[in-house]
Amino acid sequence: MPLPDHASVVRRDACHALAHERFDVLVIGGGITGCGVAREAALRGLRVALVERDDFAAGTSSRSSRLIHGGVRYLEHGHLHLVFEASRERRLQLQTLAPHLVRPLAFTWPVYRGARVPRWKLRAGLALYDALALFRNVGRHASLSVAELRDAEPELAPDALLGGFR
Repeated sequence: MPLPDHASVVRRDACHALAHERFDVLVIGGGITGCGVAREAALRGLRVALVERDDFAAGTSSRSSRLIHGGVRYLEHGHLHLVFEASRERRLQLQTLAPHLVRPLAFTWPVYRGARVPRWKLRAGLALYDALALFRNVGRHASLSVAELRDAEPELAPDALLGGFR
């Protein structure tokens, strides 16, 4: 009879532990979110079990942008507490938890005539975003004229371009 391979032994032992031990938290899914939740719970002294259908982080790099966002998208729906929380978490990653993994990335946001979100509304939203981050973002947003936007992103279609933000 052949010996079981290492993966089979590890899986058997893990299944035995799940069936016979007590855990404070069960995390289902070993992607970036599940691993992050499991890590945070373990750092707080909780006994954590993490289960994953495939291999941990399987496909994470290919299926994710790997961006640690600051929550701009929450503004539109009025989830201001989430904007504040996302900004705080990103700042922690940048300064304390993973400065070797996290680096700032500027986004250019062009605005065209007839856009779903008009330029004035986007300007107001980004100002609110800066304020909710307590002005501790990597940098405050900047307004870009059409010329500045075209210099930064020359492939943008010029027709009906009103300017944008970074």
